[in-house]
Amino acid sequence: MNVGELARLGNPIPLQAKAEGDPMTDTDGEILTLEEVAAYLKAGKRTVYRLAQKGEIPAFKLGGTWRFRRSELDSWIAESINKKKPEAE
Repeated sequence: MNVGELARLGNPIPLQAKAEGDPMTDTDGEILTLEEVAAYLKAGKRTVYRLAQKGEIPAFKLGGTWRFRRSELDSWIAESINKKKPEAE
């Protein structure tokens, strides 16, 4: 079965079948939905929605629905972890 047949059947494209350097397969630039972010962060959808509304998590609206860039979420997570680390004395 080739990649096109897998895609038509709703199966994910195997990693080795993805073209390197293809912007559509770049996880850093990947755009996630609210549901995907909730799963990624292992948090509730309502929590992610509230954080987005308050501007506490990097997000933008597209057609009235929240979207999130994976690379910005990863940076936000790293910054949040660094803020909580006590300073070495």
